[in-house]
Amino acid sequence: MTTGNQSDAHSAETLDLPQSQAGLAAAAETTAPFDPAPIGKPTIAPWWNVALIVVLIAATSVLGSLHQSKNSMAGRHLANYGATIALEWVLAGIALWGTRLKKTPLRELLGERRHGARELLIDVGAAAVFWVLSLTVLGALALLLRMLHFGSAQKQISQLAPTTLAEGVLWIALSITAGTCEEFLFRGFLQQQFARASGRVWVGVVVSAVLFGCAHGYEGIAGMLMITVYGTLFSVLAIKRRSLRAGMIAHGWHDSFTGLLLWALKRANVPLGIV
Repeated sequence: MTTGNQSDAHSAETLDLPQSQAGLAAAAETTAPFDPAPIGKPTIAPWWNVALIVVLIAATSVLGSLHQSKNSMAGRHLANYGATIALEWVLAGIALWGTRLKKTPLRELLGERRHGARELLIDVGAAAVFWVLSLTVLGALALLLRMLHFGSAQKQISQLAPTTLAEGVLWIALSITAGTCEEFLFRGFLQQQFARASGRVWVGVVVSAVLFGCAHGYEGIAGMLMITVYGTLFSVLAIKRRSLRAGMIAHGWHDSFTGLLLWALKRANVPLGIV
């Protein structure tokens, strides 16, 4: 039990705190995981670490764009898939290294911890709704870009699709890797880094989405624009769900479904470059 004198003393100590410190203390107590711009919290990794990741993303995107313009992506799928899987995990590892240097808990990047089958089903349902809505948005954007005479990325994407059973299996592994690593890197790491640095959620969303689009240089200008919009939608999903899990699910199954559908269309002799 607190006596009157003890209560008065406690009140006096509270009043002696600077108002800004009291506000920060209150914010720290109420801030949940995956708050894109938590008040009073520092950036999640050193800036040199972020710069290293951005340089690697830009370099691989440019190299992918040059490779696509000079040579067909078809014919070396297993090697391309394996190299991409390795690159995805290297980038995620560098990001994780940066958070360790700043002692940022991994949970702050992944979001709220939700246990049980019911919570998993909710995230699966959220991913399904998101996928349908995002495909609608991207379909409308594709029509707009075609009306503006932007080149289509469909031919480039079709060249990446698997053509054999072994390639199909590795494609699914690549899709799961992309869903896990890219959501962690772009929506967990980069989005929160820039949101915290600026104190504005939208800055983190825009920067991470632009970098996400720029990472896909092999798909051309139209593809990069569409993927930037797609990245923005993934950011909104992560913020609304306060977690990366639904986005990882949607991302992984979108990539898996796209590749396997293109494989099926190829086997049916559908002219993918013009459809």
